Amino acid sequence: MLKDALLEIRIENIPARFVISAEEQLKKYAAELLAEANLPCAGIEAYGTYKRLVLHLTGVPAKTEEKTQKFYGPAARLLKDAAGNFTPQAAGFARSRGTTPDKLGVETVPNKGEVLVFETKIPGRPSVKALAEIFPQVISRLQFPKNMVWEKTRFRFARPIRSLLALYGDKPVMFSMAGIKSGRLTVGLSAKGSRPLKISSAEKYFKALEHANVIVKDAERQEMLRGEIAALSKRMQLVVEADPELLSENLYLIEYPVCVMAGYSQDFLKLPHELVHLVMKKQLKFFTVADAEGGLQPYFVGIRDGVSKGQRNVEEGFKNVLEARFNDAFFFYNRDLAIPLAEFKAKLAAITFQAKLGTMADKTTRVEKLASWFSGNCGQAVNKEDVSAAAAHVYTDLTTNLVKEFTELQGVMGYYYSRNAGMSENASRAVGEFYWPVSAKSPLPSSKEGAIVSLAGKLDTLASDFALGQIPSGSEDPHGLRRAALGAVRIILENGFRLDLRSAVSAAFAQLPAEAAGRAAEPLLDFIWQRAEVVFAEAGYRFDEAKAVREFFLSGGDLLDCRDRVKDINALRANPDFAAIAMAFKRAKNILRQAKAPLAGTPDEAVFETNEEKALYGDIKRMSARLKAHVDSRDYAGGLQELLSIKGSLDTFFDKVMVMAEDAKVRDNRLNLVKSLVDLFEGVADLSQLQ
Repeated sequence: MLKDALLEIRIENIPARFVISAEEQLKKYAAELLAEANLPCAGIEAYGTYKRLVLHLTGVPAKTEEKTQKFYGPAARLLKDAAGNFTPQAAGFARSRGTTPDKLGVETVPNKGEVLVFETKIPGRPSVKALAEIFPQVISRLQFPKNMVWEKTRFRFARPIRSLLALYGDKPVMFSMAGIKSGRLTVGLSAKGSRPLKISSAEKYFKALEHANVIVKDAERQEMLRGEIAALSKRMQLVVEADPELLSENLYLIEYPVCVMAGYSQDFLKLPHELVHLVMKKQLKFFTVADAEGGLQPYFVGIRDGVSKGQRNVEEGFKNVLEARFNDAFFFYNRDLAIPLAEFKAKLAAITFQAKLGTMADKTTRVEKLASWFSGNCGQAVNKEDVSAAAAHVYTDLTTNLVKEFTELQGVMGYYYSRNAGMSENASRAVGEFYWPVSAKSPLPSSKEGAIVSLAGKLDTLASDFALGQIPSGSEDPHGLRRAALGAVRIILENGFRLDLRSAVSAAFAQLPAEAAGRAAEPLLDFIWQRAEVVFAEAGYRFDEAKAVREFFLSGGDLLDCRDRVKDINALRANPDFAAIAMAFKRAKNILRQAKAPLAGTPDEAVFETNEEKALYGDIKRMSARLKAHVDSRDYAGGLQELLSIKGSLDTFFDKVMVMAEDAKVRDNRLNLVKSLVDLFEGVADLSQLQ
């Protein structure tokens, strides 16, 4: 008969960030150890709260399965000697396995040939005994960012273990660790006094805990929490802003979610709303409340663990803590507003950016120069005064009292301090959005001026790290360079900036201190291109289409131009002649690659021996001017159509003409004809990259 098995590790309060990892580890190690013990089960689940970690096994049989085990020994030829007697080697191997030589067999093993083998059957044993070995091993394998030692065996765990509940069906699974014996006892909700509970069976565990106001299963607890928030929103006729990250964090701070709503003074709404959100979310784990239009309202929702008679006291306690935090924020904010922005900016000279790259004041100067360069070279009209004003203060808020206290608000507070200093709304907004986009899909700066300033900051950071050889490898990217490069690509493409990034990268390297070595542009351009390929792929273009235009970016650095080429290649692939012309081009490039001869690329018509050569060269000359006109006007669709028109003469040429003729003069002339064709094609794209 199949039964459930359950392990509960009851602990002192564990940080929420430890729980999810512990759940995954519980499932992983349980699966490994069950397989080793030959104990099957229908399902493995793990759950967690801040007070307990739970492993739940379903469909566990009463006994482990019988297991066949093989032990391999010396070569089969050593079983017996010439006289037919068992050799000392065979006897020794048999003895080591607790058997006699006549019980040994022979088996062919890869890379070893025929060897002696002893096969034995390990009978099944009661699952309750197997679990008594598995459960403590699972516990001991769990890893946490930080561990504690609290008892004489010096067992290490995230927090002290207070009890161990272990059951197989209605039978206790007995073992000891960390000075604690397992059993069938646990406790209910701490707010109810942690009443002891005796669990009769693994199958009844979850219901018993629910009756004691503990919702063990994460999904059920989350559904209950969402339901509480939805009900409260409906009752208040307002919107409790259920931030997903905050929901997840609260999920592991409680065992029985109960919403507590309270109000606070309207005066606190004079604070920047980002600051209000931060104080509530990061410091207090409270939810903000808004009206239907998203306007912040003077209420908050905190989550407490269960209901008790002191609910009003909890509400007052939450409110007092919140107002104390808001008062601190008010103090820092008003203090900052009274100090001139120039005074804060002057303090950047005392903050080191990087030992070889100077201070944050030096970095600000570099960003100002790059932003000015972008303003004059982005192909669009922008307000250069706003760009200059914003670039001068993008890092100024790092020295303010409020950002020192709430570091997550760097950039955000720059907007408010810039407006307070009299900077225009557009320039101030550019300061506030300097770090945007903060993720792959998050919004870009809302103005062209903000986009330019943000781009300048990202390029300086990229150039700085590449100059010092601090280039991301594998999954390591401590300075977020991939995110910066992706943000730069998105800013350029989505704002339609026609930039020569090769020149921009050179400009960024040129203004770095002499101590920063290794200023080759190619590695950084290639790094940016890799992020561009990601953006193109997300837009629906194929990887080989991006590959076909890569060299245009590395030589000219114009991402918009590359996107136009990729888009037109993608559109033309539906033409049935396109694949054939791409294959012909690839063949032409291969011929040149194999010839390995220096070529001028201009054939001599007097040397042509066949009509096919003359026809192809005639088409090339006629097409050349038209193709150049298409490329000059960035009409790559038209250029590709021109290339398709040469298909007939090109096919005939390859069918009837031997390029690698015996006569060296004829051969080189034909190679120059092929090269002139390749040069023509490569003015649009390297079609040999297409697959």
